[in-house]
Amino acid sequence: MKFTFGWDLCYTCNYRCPYCGIWENRSDSDLFLSAEEWGAIWDRVHAKYGSCHIYMSGGEPSFYPGFYDLALRLAQRHSIEICTNLSWDIDRLVPQIPAGTLKIAATFHPTFARFEEFFENAVRVKEYLPNSQIYYVAHPGQIREMPERSRRLKEQGVDLIPLPLRGDGYVLNSDEEKRIVEEVSPYKGEKIEYQLQRISPKGKLCRAGQFYAVIRANGAVDRCSQHRNGGLGNFLSEEFGLFDKPVLCEKDYCPIESQWIINEQRIRTN
Repeated sequence: MKFTFGWDLCYTCNYRCPYCGIWENRSDSDLFLSAEEWGAIWDRVHAKYGSCHIYMSGGEPSFYPGFYDLALRLAQRHSIEICTNLSWDIDRLVPQIPAGTLKIAATFHPTFARFEEFFENAVRVKEYLPNSQIYYVAHPGQIREMPERSRRLKEQGVDLIPLPLRGDGYVLNSDEEKRIVEEVSPYKGEKIEYQLQRISPKGKLCRAGQFYAVIRANGAVDRCSQHRNGGLGNFLSEEFGLFDKPVLCEKDYCPIESQWIINEQRIRTN
């Protein structure tokens, strides 16, 4: 199993979406190391865990100083995936990294982006889209257009992944909005059940923290996005390490990372 890290590279963003306050979290504690400084740290991780998958997010990660150099440096030893609104110069980076090493997790935000322009960019980089999909937050102000936009993308072989609106640990969508999310989503079974908070991860063994972790913009490391206590230490420390076994989840909701939960059948066979 490949080790995977979600990385909040920075909280700077050129959008101010009504359902996101991440851009407000920027602080003087955010780390702005050079591509080579980060490269050396990730080389140390490579020596310990081998080639990892790095999911770079934010904010908008392309606004990180030296973003292009950083992506090229990391791609020397790791695969990278960039969660992005596609507002940057794609041609400056994409031709330099093979699709097998670089993936683009495209996110569409209609408050600040025109669909036709975004659609054109998404189709243009389709081979770099993991599983040929893009993400779209199911906000009440933009959910009405979701089915038609999903149809347009599907004609080009791209799935639209609706992300339920959440806050304070709960799904905030109405029952009708949840119906649209479920209708549009290609996810079936437990994945969508976890996303819509119909089942809880609490008390289940999970490999988040063992094979996966989230690195915050200040270097603190959490076992998953639902934690914010820096429970795995600091990524810059030479003592940093992941858990050596799965641990029980104590959270009631798992909106994103349910693939790391170990179901009962797997527990019995491990």
